[in-house]
Amino acid sequence: MLRRSLITPTVLLAIVVLSGCTVGSPVEPTGSVAPTPVAASIYTCDDIAALDVVAPVFVTADGTAPTPIAAIQPAYALTEYAVPALGGLSCSWRVGPAITNPMYDSVGSDWAYVSVKVVPGGADSWTPYVVGDGFSLGDGPSDAPMTLVGIEAATGCSYDSGCLISAPVGDDWVEIVLSTRWYGLDGGYYSGLTPDAILAQMQPLAASVFTALTDAQPGQLVWPAVELVEREPDCTGALGSQDIATALGVDSFEYEVWPVASGSTSFENYVAQRTGVFRCGVRADGVPVDLMAAGIPGTSVMVGYDLAGLVDTMVSTPDSQALPTIALEGAVEGEHAVQICSDIGPFCIMIFSLGQSAYQVESNSDTVAIAEAIIAHTR
Repeated sequence: MLRRSLITPTVLLAIVVLSGCTVGSPVEPTGSVAPTPVAASIYTCDDIAALDVVAPVFVTADGTAPTPIAAIQPAYALTEYAVPALGGLSCSWRVGPAITNPMYDSVGSDWAYVSVKVVPGGADSWTPYVVGDGFSLGDGPSDAPMTLVGIEAATGCSYDSGCLISAPVGDDWVEIVLSTRWYGLDGGYYSGLTPDAILAQMQPLAASVFTALTDAQPGQLVWPAVELVEREPDCTGALGSQDIATALGVDSFEYEVWPVASGSTSFENYVAQRTGVFRCGVRADGVPVDLMAAGIPGTSVMVGYDLAGLVDTMVSTPDSQALPTIALEGAVEGEHAVQICSDIGPFCIMIFSLGQSAYQVESNSDTVAIAEAIIAHTR
């Protein structure tokens, strides 16, 4: 389904040539070739952050130190899963119960996640965040720059987003994010801890990651990547269908191509740019379909060529496998779909694979019908 290009270190075997002897004086060797060391193995999450380095991140105000487990925090955006597609490393750990719906969460829930994402080749594009009420899209210095193992990092916390340590390390863009339930930083899992105290607990993890990446041998930071083929964004090619208009309850519509990554450079925008995803906004009579007075976005479709494998991750990797899966008419074996809906309105997000590509439908209309119309048109 996906065309993946796996690059592995080459192991060179040295051939030692033994000098022969002639009758008479022995011939001295002209030199020797030392065996080439075997290349070290490619880094895993355990190599950049052992569990005993991750655990202090989750210490509570009363000193409780639960044991974290490896788990990917479920997300409702396709690009949240895209780092491995770029040949990067994505690691995540959790304490407390797993999230089942990232669009809402019970006030009574008590969980926390910390993630480490490494994107090779991203250091030159790195831009620090400005942290206030929420992480901005990165257009200036952070609240509290921090130097760890000789590397200056942007840091900060916000009550609705958690805490962040971000830095360029060698050739890589490294993003470390701690998150807990919405509006829970001051009253949830980390109740009683100040932002500075939480960031201090994250420092050993960041130092471990930075040191591992800095000390890596050639080939240790080369992970599998998807062969992404650059294409022009084309909404009508894959999505032009009267069936979609029927699903939306309109006679006809047109698409407007929106850049997924716009504004200042943030980690999320950078990943979106590198993957080549694009968004198609649906407009009928010049008005976004389903635009509600409350400001909920209208219907749009995100397209990610060659990214079908990201949906595989969403339905197979703890804790992402807790996302609600759904069977779509027209899908074939090996294709998957998840649907995430709000509990306060009709807005839903449908993410599904189709051939080698991935799609994300956001709408207040029937996302199942829209997704099935896209499948029918494409097939």
